Amino acid sequence: MPPLLGGRLKGLPPPYLRRYFPCSSDKLHGSARVELESTALSDGGYVDAILLAAGRSSRLGTDTDKQLYRIANKPLIIYSAERLLDNPSIDRLVVVGNESSLDELQSVLHEFDLIAACDFVLGGDQRQASVRNSLSAVKSDRVLLHEGARPLISSPLIDRVLTPDTVCVTPTVPVPFTVAMGKNMMEGELDRSLLHNVQLPQAFDTQKLSDAHEQAFSDGFKATDDSALIFRMGYPVEFVEGDVTNIKVTYPKDLLLVEEILKLQ
Repeated sequence: MPPLLGGRLKGLPPPYLRRYFPCSSDKLHGSARVELESTALSDGGYVDAILLAAGRSSRLGTDTDKQLYRIANKPLIIYSAERLLDNPSIDRLVVVGNESSLDELQSVLHEFDLIAACDFVLGGDQRQASVRNSLSAVKSDRVLLHEGARPLISSPLIDRVLTPDTVCVTPTVPVPFTVAMGKNMMEGELDRSLLHNVQLPQAFDTQKLSDAHEQAFSDGFKATDDSALIFRMGYPVEFVEGDVTNIKVTYPKDLLLVEEILKLQ
């Protein structure tokens, strides 16, 4: 029997799980993938969406992983998942979790009747490794990358990201404040008119994103954003208009802001 996510599952699996697939150790760092029963198509122009939910939420100050934190009795990741699957171009989610959260991620997606459209992948020790792991589960030629801690994505934003046929499309918002360079002393000031605050979701050519990750892994190169890996390979990265309400939950005050914005929607 293949390893089941490092021994994560005990006894018989939940009834909605179908079968288990071992993952190539050189591709996924010895992890394993759980594939779920899915009625969704993965061709005909449809796009898979990777939904990152492997973060440890150390800055949130709560024992609950931020993507599982509930507002109005709904986990943040469910807001993200529902809005992604509401888009007619997206029919399948590849959900990336860590060893301690993957069971609960499956449970809440089952609770909100989204499990049939989801596959699950065990993330890595860092975000970049988690994305690299997830790419082996993507079946579509293009892929959307999002994170469970951004629950306020809108349908127009998803459409703006999916519309251009560029290797990488990323939404950005202007930087509204002065940015200075230096350690303890100011050494310069950046022209904020040329700066972009990068957001998710982002759209990619799947093969080129996979190639960029493999090259970065080979080179030992680390980046905090996948568009940087694409740009590093010499491919174009197109900016589209982001959304100032598309915030990432990082600190406790972000939860209060998300709750207030959701009340207005």
